[in-house]
Amino acid sequence: MEKKMKLVRLSSGEEIIGKVTETENSVIIENGYTLIPAGEGKIGFMPFMPYTKASDGLEVDMKFVMFMVEPVSDLVKQHTEATSGIVVPDSKVIS
Repeated sequence: MEKKMKLVRLSSGEEIIGKVTETENSVIIENGYTLIPAGEGKIGFMPFMPYTKASDGLEVDMKFVMFMVEPVSDLVKQHTEATSGIVVPDSKVIS
C-alpha cells in the first residue's frame, strides 16, 4: 500500500498531518502531528498522542474522517523537519 503525506480532518475537529495509508474502511496515519493555531496566522505542530506509540501507525475508522487533502509544501517541509531532524532548504535558485 502506498503512503502519501496527507492532512486528515477528524470528526472531532482535529487536523493531523502524517504519512497516510488508505484501506477499505480506515486510514493508517504514521508520524502524525496535530496542527495547532499559534496566533497571527501561524501554525504549531504537536505529536499526535505523544504518550503512546501512535507514531508507528494509528488506524482511524473512515467514519471519523471528515476529509483528507494534500498539504501545502511548507507543511510537508515542517513535518519532515519535525520527524527526521533533517532541515530542508528553501527551493530558491541562487545566482
